[in-house]
Amino acid sequence: MKVTEREGWLVEELSVLAGTTVRNLRAFQDKGIIPPPAKRGRQAVYGEAHLYRLQLLLRLQSRGYSLNGIKELIDAAEQGRNVRELIGLDTVITTPLMPSNSTPGTVTNAQLLRMFGYKRMPKVLLRQAVDLGFLLPEGRRYRVGEILMLEAAADLVKNGIELTDLLEIARRLRENMDRMAEDITWRLAKSIDSYGSDIPPQKDMPRIAALIQLLRRLVDPVLLFEGKRAIESASADLYKQRLSRTIDQASRKLG
Repeated sequence: MKVTEREGWLVEELSVLAGTTVRNLRAFQDKGIIPPPAKRGRQAVYGEAHLYRLQLLLRLQSRGYSLNGIKELIDAAEQGRNVRELIGLDTVITTPLMPSNSTPGTVTNAQLLRMFGYKRMPKVLLRQAVDLGFLLPEGRRYRVGEILMLEAAADLVKNGIELTDLLEIARRLRENMDRMAEDITWRLAKSIDSYGSDIPPQKDMPRIAALIQLLRRLVDPVLLFEGKRAIESASADLYKQRLSRTIDQASRKLG
C-alpha cells in the first residue's frame, strides 16, 4: 500500500500515515473536526490538509485536550484568530529534552562487542538495553542517545563491573526518576495551569510557554548537580565505613 503519494490518500492510507485507525478518523470526521474528503471518481481522497489536521488533533488529544476543546481551537483558527501560541506551547512541552553537551550517534553490533569486550553480546542484556531506550534498533545499527554514557558503561564493564548490575542500576534509577518527575510536574503545574480542561486564553500563552521553558532548562544542571552530590556523598560514606573496619581489624590484632 502506497502511503507516501502526496496527491492524495484513501482513508485506510491516511489512517496508517497518521498512526491512528479508520474508525477514529471517521469519528473525528463525524464530529466535524476533520473536513470531508475530496472525490476522485467514486473514491474519497484525503490530502495534505487532512493529514496535518489529523496529526495536530492526535497530538493535542494525547496531551489531554478533549475533542470539544480541540474543535474550539480548530474553529478559532478557521475564523482567523491566532492560535500559534497554543501550538507553540504544545511544542515546548513535547520537544525531547537533550543535555547541552549531548552526543548522540549510532553503533553497529560489532562496535558494541569491541566496546564492551564481548565475543557475543548476551541477548537478554541487549534486550534490556533496548527496552530501557539506551539502544534503538535502526536496521543493522543502533541509535544511541548519548555516546559518552555508552563509552563510560563500556569502561566500567572492562574494569570488572557486571553489565547486568549496570542495567539494574539504570532500571531502578529510571523508576525513581519517573516518580520524582511526576511529583515535580504536578506540583509545578498547580502554579502554572489554573484552566482545568479549558484551553488557556491566548493572552496567557506566551507567559505559560516561557515558564515551561525555564523549568525545562533547569533539568540538566539540577540533575547534574544532585547526581554528583549524591555519588560523592555515597562514595565518601562507603570509604569511611571501609576505613573504619580496616582500623578496627588492625586494632584488634595489635591488642
